[in-house]
Amino acid sequence: MNDSFTQQALASDPHFRQRVRSALSTVAWQIVNEADNTVNHAARLSYAQQVIRTLDSETTTVLPNIVFRPNVNNFTTSYVFDFPLQIGQVVTAAGDADLMSQIATDWDDLAAAAGFLEPAP
Repeated sequence: MNDSFTQQALASDPHFRQRVRSALSTVAWQIVNEADNTVNHAARLSYAQQVIRTLDSETTTVLPNIVFRPNVNNFTTSYVFDFPLQIGQVVTAAGDADLMSQIATDWDDLAAAAGFLEPAP
């Protein structure tokens, strides 16, 4: 079962960081290309543009929280060590589609946290 130790270790793992960075970028570009009549589009677009411009800092901002969101936290987090290569990493069974889905689901809340959208009541 995942806990705060496993999930914060996952958030600190450089390989997982690369995955979240890619997912964040992918979703940001999806938002840029969404229909103008999408609810909250202007705020969503402003946040997407910020993400694209400052991808590394936005990744750092999102990492400590995304590991506790359902599409990540509900999958097993473990530590894998490759003895021949002497490389270890924290891994999750969550796939890239799970990461992108969670980021897309949370986009309005992320935009609100960044100051582009009023938080939902």
